[in-house]
Amino acid sequence: MLASTAFGIAFLIRETIGEYFSAYFVHINSFISYAKSLWWMPIIFIFFIGYEDLYTKRLPFWDETKKLLKANTLSIILIMAIVTIGKMGWRVSRLTLILSWLFLIFMHPIIRLYYKKLLFKMGIWKEKVLVLGAGKAGELVNRGIEKETNMGYEVIGFLDDNPDKIGKFIGGKKIFGKVKHFTKFIRELKIETIVIAMPSMSLEKYSKLVSTVQKHVKNTLLIPELKGISLISSELSCLFDEELFLIKIKNNMKNPLNIIIKRSYDMVLSILLLPIILPIILIISALIKIDSPGPIFFRQDRLGKDMKTFKVIKFRSMYLNADEILNEYLSKNIEAKREWELYKKLRGHDPRVTKIGRFLRKTSLDELPQIFNVLKGEMSLIGPRPFLLSEKIYLGDYCDDIVMVRPGITGLWQVSGRNELVFEDRIRLDLWYVKNWSLWLDTIIMLKTIKVVLSRKGAY
Repeated sequence: MLASTAFGIAFLIRETIGEYFSAYFVHINSFISYAKSLWWMPIIFIFFIGYEDLYTKRLPFWDETKKLLKANTLSIILIMAIVTIGKMGWRVSRLTLILSWLFLIFMHPIIRLYYKKLLFKMGIWKEKVLVLGAGKAGELVNRGIEKETNMGYEVIGFLDDNPDKIGKFIGGKKIFGKVKHFTKFIRELKIETIVIAMPSMSLEKYSKLVSTVQKHVKNTLLIPELKGISLISSELSCLFDEELFLIKIKNNMKNPLNIIIKRSYDMVLSILLLPIILPIILIISALIKIDSPGPIFFRQDRLGKDMKTFKVIKFRSMYLNADEILNEYLSKNIEAKREWELYKKLRGHDPRVTKIGRFLRKTSLDELPQIFNVLKGEMSLIGPRPFLLSEKIYLGDYCDDIVMVRPGITGLWQVSGRNELVFEDRIRLDLWYVKNWSLWLDTIIMLKTIKVVLSRKGAY
């Protein structure tokens, strides 16, 4: 249905453009005739969408978007091949196909997202879930499922073996009783899916629990104890005779091809953005000069890829005597001093920041000059935070992992709370990014960055 709509819109756009240049007028009859002749195209889309299990699987939004991108792209490629081999170019122009593809890659995920959310509210796309384990893992599962209502899961409640927790609530969901009574609650609450969120349980007990639970529900979801291990790019294989599963864990940043791809991604996107960014840089430069005395740009030594030091370039957002102002302010304000020690930033009032500097920080425009660091090969568009040299000691054993890649203008921690996160959380997120890097992850972070910048969430 959506594929047909995309072709219809693309056809009208193409013909409207054609009318502008060649005085061709689109009649409704020509559109109907055009649509009838292309009856076979939606079948190709249905095949590839089905091949990606998008009609049956319940996936988080970004996982589904990735599969939709693949399905729509393969569909258009096959259609182009058929049109070329069948010499049907007189009926289906390549411009129409490209416009259809552009429409689908942006609108298909969004339309599916809100359609599923609507079905969820209507109670049609809904599967009742019971979570075994009311600890941190269970709490995170509940939070994640509530965010992704498009998956069609509804957490009804929890079971936990801690008697002190029974009867209490987590995120508005009740802890009904002990885990051993799960069959009773499956019947009473009409549960279809169980999530086992008890990662600290011994392997023997865990295996036995999974085996028992599987007999009573349609689906069983597991939360294993694999914290800190990269699983996004992992592959699962099985040794049937030995009844063993093998998890292949990749280090994507050790693959030379991936390094080339990431650098190419940076260069192409940076060059495309330059015509937009340069005029903004000129305007901001003039405003900084008017606002306070001093240089336009602020340069500071930062920790780069492979432990190399480089000078990060930012718009100057502070007064020239910022260190003196900070020391005086912290000596008089105990709460601010505690905040500085915890976050390595002042999240509220910062007396060092100029008037234009506050605006630049709120909008993250102070980071724009780092595009030149990217072009020089010192930074990436997306990557870990460029740490101060003095912060190296706090990175500890994780330092070698974090400096495997170039630091980024934006990154996972920037779209996960930014300055609201404590320093340890920033390190954890940067480490997770390095271990789980993929071009798709970079694309997600880039899109989320736009949302964060516009909302100014976490910016100080």
